Order: sequence, then C-alpha cells, then structure tokens
Amino acid sequence: MHKIGLTAIALTLGLSGCANTAGPGATDNKTTGAVVGGALGCAGGALLAKLAGGDMAAGCAMGAVVGGLVGFERARQQEIAEAERIRQEAIQATASLPPQQRARGGEVKTVEVVAKDKATGNTQKIKTFDSVSLDLPISAKGTPEYTAAMGKLKTLAERVADERGSAEIVVAVTPADAKANKVNMAGGKVASPKGNPITVIKVTDASVTKGMERITVKAGRLRTTEV
Repeated sequence: MHKIGLTAIALTLGLSGCANTAGPGATDNKTTGAVVGGALGCAGGALLAKLAGGDMAAGCAMGAVVGGLVGFERARQQEIAEAERIRQEAIQATASLPPQQRARGGEVKTVEVVAKDKATGNTQKIKTFDSVSLDLPISAKGTPEYTAAMGKLKTLAERVADERGSAEIVVAVTPADAKANKVNMAGGKVASPKGNPITVIKVTDASVTKGMERITVKAGRLRTTEV
C-alpha cells in the first residue's frame, strides 16, 4: 500500500512539473490544459481513493472529471493573463515617447462560458478571454515605439487566431479623424502563422478620444467548451 501511494504521489508531481515547464505563451501549455488537468485529477483521485481504502479506478475517474474542468479553466486564465501582459508591454513600448504620444488606457474584457464534461454532463461557468484594447496616439505613427506596440498586439492576434481558429483586430477612431483621412479606413483579412484568419475592421466611434486609435484584439469563439 505504501509503495502504491508513493507511485501515485510521484506521478502527480511528475505531471505537475510537466504542466509548469512550458514558458509563457507556449501553445502546448494552453491547448492541453484540460488533458493535463484530467491527468492530475486522475492521479490525485486515485491516491485519495487508495489511502481511503477505496477503488483506485473509481478514484481516477472521479478525479479526471474535476481535473478536466480545472485544466480547461487554467488554460482560460492563462489567456486572460497573457492579454493583460501584452497590453502592459505595449504601453511600456511607448514609454520613451513624449507624454502625448504614449499608449494609454485600454482594458481586458472577459465573458463567461459554460464548460461541460463530455462523459458526465457536469457543467461549470468559467471566465474566458474576449478582447483587449489599447489607445494609441495617431501622431506616434511612424515611430519605432508605435511599431513595437502594434507588433505586440498583432502577435497576440496571431496567437489567439491559432488557438481559437480566428481573431479580429478592430481599429476605431473618431468620425472627425476618419473624415480628415488621418487613418486608412480600409479593412481586410490576413492569415496567422498557421493560416487562420485575422479580420481587420476599421470603424468610427465617438467615444474614442480625438487624435487616438483604439486598437482591439478580439478572440474568435472557443472551438469547444466540452472537456
């Protein structure tokens, strides 16, 4: 019994180590979140069942249900954290510019989805990444700092498109700035590194500060909420 318990503990620790070795933004760490969570749940469930004198197979099954949902939630939390990190990095990229040319504001928006376990039908509400926005002064265009900030947002859009299947980049300016042709209002589509579509949309929005562009990276819908 002692030997089996140690094996289960070692398995749990080993899987936990694997889950944490991927660096920030690593695709495997996100897309396999539910799988890793299920494996951790299985090991933990089996260990608890064995120590309690129960059936290890049943404990594994019960642990996997919880772990799968936990893993899915963890992957969604990582998406939210990465969006906030990139928003802050984009702001920092313009920090050396005069104050009136620096990126500012913006926010990360989330939406709740109901994740469902395919095997049992158990469900759980989970907060997921929806979009992140940032205001960039039009007067900063052409500077290396503006280019660096935009590059970070574009990289996020590519990652989101490859993880979700699609993404949008929405550029909003005031009607006055659009009329003055301060921004090219033509939209279009580009492809992510894996060939997934990123739709570029240009709109007018009276709530945007004059002289600013509000850049929003919006995630496509989750391909599945079943884990």
